[in-house]
Amino acid sequence: MKRQDTSKIIIAAFLALTMVFSIFAYFFSGPVSDREQTSDTQQNKYNPEFWIVRQPFDSISDALNLTPVGAEYASYVDLESMTPQMAKVARQEFSLIKEVDTIYKSNTTKMYYADLRKDKNESFLLLSTMYPEKNDFEYFTRPDFDIPILQRTDLNGFFNVMGTPVILAPPQTAIDTLNIIYSLNRTNTSYDKYEGLLDKAPHAPIQIVNSSVGFAKQYYMGIRTINGTYERTTVYLSANSSTLMKLDNRKANMTQNGFTQYNITKSGDYTIVKIAAPDLDRVLSEENS
Repeated sequence: MKRQDTSKIIIAAFLALTMVFSIFAYFFSGPVSDREQTSDTQQNKYNPEFWIVRQPFDSISDALNLTPVGAEYASYVDLESMTPQMAKVARQEFSLIKEVDTIYKSNTTKMYYADLRKDKNESFLLLSTMYPEKNDFEYFTRPDFDIPILQRTDLNGFFNVMGTPVILAPPQTAIDTLNIIYSLNRTNTSYDKYEGLLDKAPHAPIQIVNSSVGFAKQYYMGIRTINGTYERTTVYLSANSSTLMKLDNRKANMTQNGFTQYNITKSGDYTIVKIAAPDLDRVLSEENS
């Protein structure tokens, strides 16, 4: 397959991530307009006192459990768990990973991004891990908090809280995330919204959930490898009749389309589709709806 065709396939498969990135880039477009404290221009490569967050971060479920209510779209990428081909594709095609590398002057190993909407408010949450661990950026510390929150002077005043994972978000979203982490009581999170969807999905190094698609109430996609074969799981909540018909037609043509597996199962209002092929491009190119 030609390189241009491959790029189009990947972009189509992960269109939501590309769209969200343009919003994310907008947030990064200006300097801090109102600094409450004198800027600390030290560019420490690593200060262990700042690295305080220690939370599970091995799946999109873990990340959604750290996310305030309101995630309409979320994606999770575990570069460490991918085959070299998958990791190469992810780094080449998703500009957000490269941006995160630049933000921390390190190599991103895992990344999660959520597009948040609640009432009329829009925000985002970026969680990530890196190697080596660094806080080599411009910031000033916020003495009005009991934990080390770094306010970025180079990223429009966003809050950074270092650890596993590193938190980067607008101030209120960062504070809401910390409230989830440190609350002594159970706190509602965005995981609650997608729990039924994720219960039907296996662990995978690439995972996406979306509740703003036109072909279902909610949608999940995950891609993983099993014994050298690429497997994609898609889960639909209340998929529309047109989508269900298309899935049945594609299953009937699975062999000529190069798939070794094309299974469709139902569980209540959920439709689970598993496809597999030895060719990653083939798995990525299969339509979602």
